[in-house]
Amino acid sequence: MKWRVNVLLAIVFTQPVFSATLVSAPATSLYAFTNAPKEEADRVADAEARLQQAIINPEYLLHHWVELPTAPEVRHKKPQRLTLREAILLALRYNPNIQNAELDRIIQRYQLRLAHNEFELQYALAGSAVAQRTHFSGVGSTNNSSALATPEFSLKTKTGGQLSLDLDNNVSNYNSYTPVLNFSFTQPLLRGFGREVNESNLRNAIDNEWLNKLNLQQATIDQITQVIIAYRALILSGNNLENQRLQLKEARKTYKINEKKIAAGQLEPTGNIQQSYQIESLKLMVEQAENDFKTAAQDLLQTIGLDPQMRLSVPSDVALDQLIIPDLKGSIEVALNHNAQYLAQKMLVRADERAYKVAKNQQLWQLDVGANVQSGRVSDVDGNGGLRNIYNGHNLTESAQVTLTIPINDIGRRNQLITAKVALEKDRLNLIAVKRALETNVTNIVNNIKSLAKRYELAKKQVRLAAQSYELEKKKLAAGIATALDVNNTQNQLIQAQANLISAKIAYLNQLSALQRLLGTTLDYWQINLRYGK
Repeated sequence: MKWRVNVLLAIVFTQPVFSATLVSAPATSLYAFTNAPKEEADRVADAEARLQQAIINPEYLLHHWVELPTAPEVRHKKPQRLTLREAILLALRYNPNIQNAELDRIIQRYQLRLAHNEFELQYALAGSAVAQRTHFSGVGSTNNSSALATPEFSLKTKTGGQLSLDLDNNVSNYNSYTPVLNFSFTQPLLRGFGREVNESNLRNAIDNEWLNKLNLQQATIDQITQVIIAYRALILSGNNLENQRLQLKEARKTYKINEKKIAAGQLEPTGNIQQSYQIESLKLMVEQAENDFKTAAQDLLQTIGLDPQMRLSVPSDVALDQLIIPDLKGSIEVALNHNAQYLAQKMLVRADERAYKVAKNQQLWQLDVGANVQSGRVSDVDGNGGLRNIYNGHNLTESAQVTLTIPINDIGRRNQLITAKVALEKDRLNLIAVKRALETNVTNIVNNIKSLAKRYELAKKQVRLAAQSYELEKKKLAAGIATALDVNNTQNQLIQAQANLISAKIAYLNQLSALQRLLGTTLDYWQINLRYGK
């Protein structure tokens, strides 16, 4: 037995790889199961274009809907032949879990936009109006009205400074207009100072965005792996059904042969009772196999996201040209660079380190410097109001201030530091545990692959020997030194050996798929380029 030791990405199955790229639209043959393949392809492409636009600009959803497609109902009952390649492609378009993960990217992208907005110019326009009427007993009444329109601007710097600018446009009755311009700036020098402290939330958001892309990839990998396993389970179930039917057919042949022998006096009248029992047992197994096949077909349809009324046709076998045993050391290295759970834990430690630095900064004294400039006047006493009061320099107030706050026995801030240090230490321990668990899982799967490769070789040898035994029994039957029952038994052994071979083959391939999923390389292997994971 020749085994090749190679990196898992070099594995080649019999199914052709494909590319789900942005450039080329899917062939209409993929939607051959629908009544209008071209229209369905256009419908899917339009939905993908809307989704991409919403992810690029989440505010697209303020006036539009994405409306991702669901698989149409199948009206014709003709079995649809489905390759593994086509099953994966359809799952990428119709699987609800993948669609939900893609829709989540819209919200996730906007969360990053919100994080950047913290250091962008903020502006608003506030206004108010008051109308007042006063009655005086025996004299009369007066009417007063006033209005206030205030444009406001503010900006937070990455060092912690706060700038604000607003203009109070006081408009009262008698055409009095007295605007006041206020500018203020405050900069912390101890607590709250520095890019490392103030950019903590932004850096966390950037890491979360990277992690969200990774989660989308992992969600897609999980669903693709489920499709692969469900597809092979259907093949295995169909093969088992055919084997059960074939054994039932051979049992009935043997029953007829025994009936002829009983009629010729070569066999006792009770000699066919055991064979009748065997036939009834096989009928029961065929019935169970038919139900298992239907269940496996429904599982595959549900995993892909297709209409449960659709009838599937899949190959009766999977080809395996050569056995490949992944290199353990290389597989662990790939897993540490691509496994979503491990990378997420690393990101959590980075976030904890930032939280710890922020908590340390919060223990410092509060020392702030500030400046304020006010130009203009609130009341117009000489009739010279208007905008010129802002820039003529006659009504200018300037101030500077220093504020120092010394915390004494501030238990709340101490608790923040203690909590941050404990969280950081716990997540560092968790990171080590996740790394070791990942290495253990990779090792176990590689060992399983080695064991299943041996099992596959033994199953091939078993089929070869069973075939030789079957041929030998047929020659003995022709020579008159064996019975038809002996030939039937050896044929059943060959059928069972062939079933064991397919089972061993699929188990081996499923372990390879499980390893790809754990390493996070499924998309690379299938050459799938996620258009929404960038």
